[in-house]
Amino acid sequence: MAQKLDLKEIERRAEQSVFQDGLMEIMMGGFLLVFGASLATSMGLTLFISLLVIFLGNPVLERLKKRYIYPRIGYVKLRPEKEADPKGIALAGILFVVIMLASMGLFPLAMGKERGWAFWFNHFFPASTGFMLAIGPFWLGETYGVKRGYVFAALFLLSGIAIPVLGIASGYEAVGLECLLVGAISLISGVIMFARFLRKYPIPAEGTSDGNS
Repeated sequence: MAQKLDLKEIERRAEQSVFQDGLMEIMMGGFLLVFGASLATSMGLTLFISLLVIFLGNPVLERLKKRYIYPRIGYVKLRPEKEADPKGIALAGILFVVIMLASMGLFPLAMGKERGWAFWFNHFFPASTGFMLAIGPFWLGETYGVKRGYVFAALFLLSGIAIPVLGIASGYEAVGLECLLVGAISLISGVIMFARFLRKYPIPAEGTSDGNS
């Protein structure tokens, strides 16, 4: 039993080591800052930025890891069953769209057309979007034990509610501001983590083992 627990602990530490370099936070922070700025000012670039990240995000991250991470600590492959399920992500996206469309009719019906639409757009839309954005970081915390995932999830949830309630912004601008807020925190924390990682793990001298696994 003790050996089994030790193996689980080793596996958990190996999985967490994949996220110790801060590159994920840097990539997420950069995307959220650009995405949030375009959303808070103009909707013109939002779709383009989203598609760009979908197609180029993973290749860019992998190149950065090959350049800065793998030469220092080697390569850890996560178990297939813990990789993100595209069907689950697609289902969550479809469910989100269905809820948004249903609520667009529900609030005007319950509160009156003009008042209901205003409440939906100004308050419900930013809060529900914050909830949707929180799913990814929360999944990261639940699946790999990366505690900062819970922090980012809480930031998305709280900012999605607080920004409209406090009257700072509403609608698309509120969503843009919550992305800017979380993006700035993510980018700063990622840069700090990356700098610490480079200092902690210098590139091994030639002829020594690089610890690849």
